[in-house]
Amino acid sequence: MYRYSKFGLGIATALAFGALASSASALTLRVSDSHNADHSTVIALEEMGQHLDERTNGEVKFKVFPNGVLGTEAEMINQLRTGILDIVRTNPADLEKFNPVYSAFLLPYLFNDDASATVAMNAVKDEVFQTHLDTGFMGIAWNIAPSRSFYTVNKQINTPEDLAGLKIRVPNSRSMADAVQLLGATPTPIPFGDVYTALQQGIVDGAEGSPAALIDSKQVEIVKYFSYDRHFLIPDVMIISTKSWDKLTDEQKAIFEDEAAIYTKRVDELEAAKNAKSLKECEDAGVIFTEVDMTPFKARVQPLYDEIAASNPEAAAIVDKIIAAQQ
Repeated sequence: MYRYSKFGLGIATALAFGALASSASALTLRVSDSHNADHSTVIALEEMGQHLDERTNGEVKFKVFPNGVLGTEAEMINQLRTGILDIVRTNPADLEKFNPVYSAFLLPYLFNDDASATVAMNAVKDEVFQTHLDTGFMGIAWNIAPSRSFYTVNKQINTPEDLAGLKIRVPNSRSMADAVQLLGATPTPIPFGDVYTALQQGIVDGAEGSPAALIDSKQVEIVKYFSYDRHFLIPDVMIISTKSWDKLTDEQKAIFEDEAAIYTKRVDELEAAKNAKSLKECEDAGVIFTEVDMTPFKARVQPLYDEIAASNPEAAAIVDKIIAAQQ
């Protein structure tokens, strides 16, 4: 069982009782994000809070807690459900534990590219966000997280056959491990902070992620090949406590929904700029980038689509709508 550090417990306690010190007219929503303070989502959340403050004449404010100071994303979701937090920026891998519909977003090769993902998410977001409100939360906004592709030290990946015999680092995620295994590689869960050493020492032959991950972790010093297969493009989701949502007036809710849409676009702008900068830095460092045909890769992971169709009809219905929206 997770136990707060003294620091984390102090913050959680202050959050739980801090509302007592707020003015009767102002509502300060406590927002948590596991990303660092300079990450695109945190920057956009801070801006959203400023806009809400201005547009509601100080009646609705944000207090943003970045850097995962309150624990993992799953722990933050539980804190939201118990009233310690109001809003959490999280991911479908943790949300599916509370709402099975979010499993739909964890399928590999579900989205063709960022533009297609935007179209598809706008087609299904309202339906997904309003499901299983008995969990105590609802979705309010989403943003595209960078797509994940394979990168390796010594071997270029052009087809699924090229993955045979390779050990590929994956996060501690069953969905990701299952996908990598079906594609022909050996999934090797390793903490992100240890990937540089694992690549350097040959413990793994490669990993998967975005160009920005190579720069942020300095893996660009070791990696030679990056293959754009985009096996995962998993959207982040901003959730809000239904109790917190009900505290807003109809006018405030309309402003909130407007700002949530602006948040989505703002994260996209920030990420696009970051990814362009990271791509150039990787190319300058000698990394070779290759576009691959996703068709044979997607064929390998069809069993995952069959599994969700058989076991999770709610999520399967969303998958069908996402696919149709991209055609």
